[in-house]
Amino acid sequence: MTRRMPKWAAARGYGDFANDPSLSPFEIALIAAWVDGGAPETTKGTAIAASPAPRMPSPYQPPRGATRSIACGDFAIAGRLLGVRPKLAKDGEAGISALLPSGRTEIVAWIRRYDPAYSDTYWLRRPLDLPSGSRLRVDAHGECAVDVIIAR
Repeated sequence: MTRRMPKWAAARGYGDFANDPSLSPFEIALIAAWVDGGAPETTKGTAIAASPAPRMPSPYQPPRGATRSIACGDFAIAGRLLGVRPKLAKDGEAGISALLPSGRTEIVAWIRRYDPAYSDTYWLRRPLDLPSGSRLRVDAHGECAVDVIIAR
């Protein structure tokens, strides 16, 4: 109910990620209703008979790409941006955006309360085409780097 699990540092509404493990409001309500309706509990030393585990969908398979590590700041970049992997200090924050030659700004991600123990690559649901003359801006406080994954 507090949206603390699963660990996911991308702020909702700033980027759309193919591998986002967050639960939807419906899924949260469904789990809450199940618990409120008398979900079975275990007691010490007592096991509950379990039905066979359902088949889970295969984990997200990211597209192939080349990784380039950059220090935070403002850098020229071109190609098809597939994903970003921030490297921040514990509880660090970073805003990542693409500045296109047309003058348009595309928000890629806002990472907050970063925990290096749960380092993730944030795979864009829709890759972002960055024509020549584009710039990637990473605004952060403190030490920071970002791996960017560009399509080959």
